[in-house]
Amino acid sequence: MGPRCLTKVIATLLITIMCATIARSSCRETKLARDCEALCSKNQRGFISCELRAAVLLPNNTLFDISLYKVMPVLDLAVSRLKALKILPNWLELKLLPKDDHCDATYAQIAAIDSYAECVHLFFGPACDYCVANVGRVAKFLNAPLITTGGFTFDFTESKIVCSDEYFMTTRIGTLSFRDISNVFVSVMDRYNWKKVHLVYDPSGQRKIAGKHTCQLMMKSMVQFIKLRGDITFGNFDIEGMNTEEYRESLKTNVGNNYAGTGPKWGTSKFLWKNLFL
Repeated sequence: MGPRCLTKVIATLLITIMCATIARSSCRETKLARDCEALCSKNQRGFISCELRAAVLLPNNTLFDISLYKVMPVLDLAVSRLKALKILPNWLELKLLPKDDHCDATYAQIAAIDSYAECVHLFFGPACDYCVANVGRVAKFLNAPLITTGGFTFDFTESKIVCSDEYFMTTRIGTLSFRDISNVFVSVMDRYNWKKVHLVYDPSGQRKIAGKHTCQLMMKSMVQFIKLRGDITFGNFDIEGMNTEEYRESLKTNVGNNYAGTGPKWGTSKFLWKNLFL
């Protein structure tokens, strides 16, 4: 793990500590009673101990790019680094509670509720988009901040600063979202003055990145972005269940001349695909 990645993890931990310590009100009208919510407690002998508990909600399956197997060692290393740099005070213990969310929205929500019962102060993860959606919607009512490198779809890039916002108390620290990718494609189209695009995709493709329907969610974000522009015509079809031998015929049927053109500046070929395919 490079120093830049480690620095980001350390910065994230600092932010979460601040959020967990400072945040005192949730979006619930009636506050849930929890005796263990305080960071510090005193035992019968008068000894004071302070513990920040963070649930790590990720799949325990190495199929996924972001999994407990890959992330937990990084978090442990980050905690050690924080202590070595004297950023994490000696009197505060950071306890990480890993939970397998199976990259499934239902399991993720159950893991979040179980973690809350164990008196966690914040959530790291989930990373799969449907899981982020389920846990993100309830996190604001649990008064437990959620920090994730996932949440790629358009909805997670919307405002999250007041209780009425759907994903209030959810923070994305990923460097890229589907909105950013869409912006890149549209920028390429603007560069060549293309006004038509046909979106060709496999709905279940790239599951290892954001879970179920990763490519479909990417296309939905792309469509939302295009609709905001208003000056681009688009079509789409998915190739799920198709054999590679069928691709050529499918392109002829679904794309055809409506999304293709000719032009001498593109080379010597008389027929070329002039527009962008995903």
